[in-house]
Order: sequence, then structure tokens, then C-alpha cells
Amino acid sequence: MITKKINILMVEDSITDASLIQRQINKCVEDTEIRLVDDLLKFRHALKTFVPDFVISDYQLVGFNALDVINDLNIIYPKTPVIIITGTLNNEELAADSILNGAAAFLLKNDINNLYKKLEPIFDHLIDKNDKELKRLEKKRIERKKLEEIHATLKNAAKLDLTDENVSTYYEKLIGNISENIKSLLS
Repeated sequence: MITKKINILMVEDSITDASLIQRQINKCVEDTEIRLVDDLLKFRHALKTFVPDFVISDYQLVGFNALDVINDLNIIYPKTPVIIITGTLNNEELAADSILNGAAAFLLKNDINNLYKKLEPIFDHLIDKNDKELKRLEKKRIERKKLEEIHATLKNAAKLDLTDENVSTYYEKLIGNISENIKSLLS
């Protein structure tokens, strides 16, 4: 069982398969955050709001495939591994093509109840191999959270209707909060 928290962005257009895969992941990883998307536009949006350690994708999806996922991922997170898990593709040539185009692993859904037995060693290997990158991604997640806090603070400040006597105190606290977040981002 992997005890390190893993953030996974799953690209799957079958809710049933997504649920089964998530159950298999939970059998081999103790702590996960899994975000599910079912089309390329949602995948692109998720990459702006979520920093994944791994991407798990079906091969053939409606209107796109795993190679499109790999290409889009490489623009923002080029070192993030993609694991393809598919049920519709049993073609060695396409599997090899996927690996050559950047997939870290290629698995079939045909024995989905034992998928965790194949996923765990893949996760272990990729975690060991990409330790430095995973630490960088965690730092990026923390930075993103601090920026979201600054944004929320400024948004709330814009909505307030303060009286003259409270304005000075409020803005001193506001500037202090923003300053602390910015200092922690720069350190």
C-alpha cells in the first residue's frame, strides 16, 4: 500500500469504468485526490485548477484520444506521467505508439478487479523515478492555494461597505494577510 498522497487527474468518459478504476486505485494508494473529466475542454480547464501527480486516461474517448491528452499535458506539465487504461484497445502497435508518444504505462481493463495489482508497482516506480518532480508539483499546489487565498481576500474586500473608523484597521489586516502570503510564495 502506497502511503504518499497522490493527486490524480482521470480522463474517462464512462462513469462505471471511472468508478471501478477509482476503487482499484484506493486498494493500492492510501490517500488520493482524484478529479474526473470526460472531455478535452474539461481536461484543459482542470490543468489550470488542479496540479496532478499522475494522469490516468482511457485511450479512445468521444472526439479525442489519449495521445491528445498527452500532447495537452506536455504543454503545462511535461514531466507528469500518463497511465493509459483502456478496454477498447488490444493492439500492440497502438500500445507501443502510446508509449513512444509519452505514456508511462499502458494497461487493459479486461481484468479490472485486479487492476490494483498492476497499478501499485507502476505508481511505486514512477514515484521513485519522479520524486524531485513530485516535490516541485507539491510546491506549485501550495503556491496556487496561497494565490487563491489572496484572490479571495481581495474579492471579499471589494464587496465590503466599511465605515470610516473601520477602514484603516481592516486594510491594515488585509495588507498584512496579503503580505504574509506573498512572502511565503517568495521564500
